Amino acid sequence: MRRQLTATLAGTGARLFGHQELKQSYHKIFDPNVKLQSYKGRFAYMCMSTAYRLGLLADLQSSYLAQLPLVPAVAPPNHVYDRDFLNLRLNRVYDLPEVEIDGDRPQTINVLVPAFDFKSISAGFFGVFQMALFLRKTGINVRLVMFDNFYFNLSEFREKILKYPGMERIFDELEVEYIGERRAPLSVSKYDYAVATVWYSAYLADKIQSVTRNEKFIYLIQDYEALFYPANSLHAIADRTYSMNYSAIFSSESLMDFFVANDVGGIKSRGLSYTFFNNACSSNLLPKNTFIARNREKKKKKIVFYSRPVVDRNMFELTALALATAFKRGIFDPAEWECVGMGLGEGVVELLPGARSVSLPRMDLSRYIEEVSSFDICLTLMASPHPSMIPMDLAGSGCVVVTNTFKTKTDEYLKGLSENIIPAQPGLNELVAALELAKAKSMNLDDRYKFAKAMKYPRDWDHSLTSKHLNFFKRRLQAKSTAGSSSNRTAP
Repeated sequence: MRRQLTATLAGTGARLFGHQELKQSYHKIFDPNVKLQSYKGRFAYMCMSTAYRLGLLADLQSSYLAQLPLVPAVAPPNHVYDRDFLNLRLNRVYDLPEVEIDGDRPQTINVLVPAFDFKSISAGFFGVFQMALFLRKTGINVRLVMFDNFYFNLSEFREKILKYPGMERIFDELEVEYIGERRAPLSVSKYDYAVATVWYSAYLADKIQSVTRNEKFIYLIQDYEALFYPANSLHAIADRTYSMNYSAIFSSESLMDFFVANDVGGIKSRGLSYTFFNNACSSNLLPKNTFIARNREKKKKKIVFYSRPVVDRNMFELTALALATAFKRGIFDPAEWECVGMGLGEGVVELLPGARSVSLPRMDLSRYIEEVSSFDICLTLMASPHPSMIPMDLAGSGCVVVTNTFKTKTDEYLKGLSENIIPAQPGLNELVAALELAKAKSMNLDDRYKFAKAMKYPRDWDHSLTSKHLNFFKRRLQAKSTAGSSSNRTAP
């Protein structure tokens, strides 16, 4: 009842007041010096003060933040572009938290974590969290800094993370700080380091390093993120981050090769240091007898496709058209093949008149690992030099995977990861031909199992992040005992 009440009040407040008015009113509850700019702001403050006295403010805030989208709308409701809305549109890279030196803080590696929720958390965040856990091996304190303004409830998130193997205690084992509201500066020591994990966090990482004794931050680059946008403001300011002063660690070799081959941000010509790792995949290879028996007993074989119509780089339209064309040409018979979509956002594909794909519900990692062993063919596309994790998750589980090539993500590179992967040019005829080949290959269960077992991609984080990576970090993240002198700058 209480939760329903606060959700209703939060929704009403969101309709009556703007985000800036609500933010200022909230801050004034705790800081009388905050000035309210409008009559609506004063009215919002009166309402919020009442909620505070009734003990409802914390619940009200949580309900409000939970209802906010992780990205702002394309245009403000009143079509007036004020600074607050414009900053939201630009991922707040020009509205960063203040950073101040605190002489009492221990030296810390600040891993900057963007907004997320457990309904849409993806492999990129697994890489961020596992990297943060690995960085403890440097002997330096590690802190997760939640810098976006989003719904973050530590006790609730501790419970939800239990369904993500390998990360169950991350919020207990690492220092955690949420600064999304910008109510107070981020306190750092003069020996601190920052790790950018998404392009817009690089701006905050750069700001942190500007007040410390260290010149460079660590840039965890998980994709060429400027490609996420057309030629617009976000594309320009995302691409600009690669010209900053950092040492890079890329989440795949093909991605690193793309940056080097194209000298993105001058990474090669400026002599920046870099290395790569491969995110551990979430494959599930059953014992061979079980794998063979389950697949022989199936009434229908399964094609799974990565269904993310809300994420342009996953090329949903080409994915769906390739599947519909393959069914129309008779490559797949709906009486023998079930077509399943998994991903983010509803995307049902009409394969033939009267035959449509079905959508799997969004799954936590534990449930996902159970599902990956049940598929025969996977179609997953990504317009990026990064291979993505789905091909490895499925190929390593004994599924035949069709995916696309892109720049340095070559045919040779993809086949070198697993013989269960069929690379194809991102064109309709090429993809349909690859699906026809995948159908033929899927019939050979012994080969599928053999190729899955021989996959050259890490299945756990002990094989993903190794002593090589620890040495890379130790050369660039000096412990306080050696960081004190001005001559001990970060290694190039």
